[in-house]
Amino acid sequence: MVTLADITAMRLWAQDGLLDSLGWPVSAAVDWSVSSARELREADLEGLGITYSKDDPVHVIVDAPEHRIQSAKVVSHVWSGRLPAGSLYRLSPGVLVTSPAFCCLLRAARESVPRVAALEMECLGLYGCVPTSRGFLDRGPLLDTDQLRDYLADADGLPGVKKARASLRWAAERSRSPLETRVTIILTLPRRLGGYGLPSPELNVRIYPTVEELPISQFPVYEVDLAWVGKRVVVECDSYANHLSPWQLDHDAKKRNSLKAMGWKVTSVTNDQLSGDALDVLARQLCQDLGIEANPPDPGRRDWLLSQIV
Repeated sequence: MVTLADITAMRLWAQDGLLDSLGWPVSAAVDWSVSSARELREADLEGLGITYSKDDPVHVIVDAPEHRIQSAKVVSHVWSGRLPAGSLYRLSPGVLVTSPAFCCLLRAARESVPRVAALEMECLGLYGCVPTSRGFLDRGPLLDTDQLRDYLADADGLPGVKKARASLRWAAERSRSPLETRVTIILTLPRRLGGYGLPSPELNVRIYPTVEELPISQFPVYEVDLAWVGKRVVVECDSYANHLSPWQLDHDAKKRNSLKAMGWKVTSVTNDQLSGDALDVLARQLCQDLGIEANPPDPGRRDWLLSQIV
């Protein structure tokens, strides 16, 4: 049996509706470890639309170090512990795929808290990362926070579970893009992890003008990227790919002018602001809007965090 994992599995989960099409998870007692490169070839991954190469290898899990596939086109992740319920789905008769929750656990066994939190936000969010010019696909959430927490409770004692639980504290639901995820993690992680320790925002919430505000509002409803609703503070994440068309520029201007007129403080964030001193200034601006004291992290820790979630 071939079990696809990590990056390969998450690219499959980027497809909207995949969870519904696969049905229920399979038993963790099945023989899930690939045994040879020949078995991998015979699995006909190309027939499932999965191509791989030296530059873009396929990721699988094996049950022991000696079972690693010796190929530059394959990355073998060793998992020797038990598999919690809900870890595997059947993609085809000879191919399994690790569940989103198990992808988080597997990542936590070897990666940093920021990287685990980013993957958890992808699973809880409204996008899936893929190697395209846009970088992601839109889809519904794969699970919610309670479901991931329950899965990790069943994984008690397994490698990575403590880190996965800790990371979940900063993994907000409903992120629509990698940029929103990156901004959220940078702003909310504690200073010891290179973040700015801001209170956690809500993501992609809707703001409805009051009757009194309608005359100064261009639209009847606004969906904003990050919001501290009680403080009437908003962050809008502007990617270069999605905010350069004339229509989008016009829409964004109307949206921000209206929110400002209704008493909301709106800050725009681009990728260029997420580095060095520019990031410290951005965080100070947000702290001023939120009415809290700014306390930037050590620059070395900050730069480490930025290197973790590129």
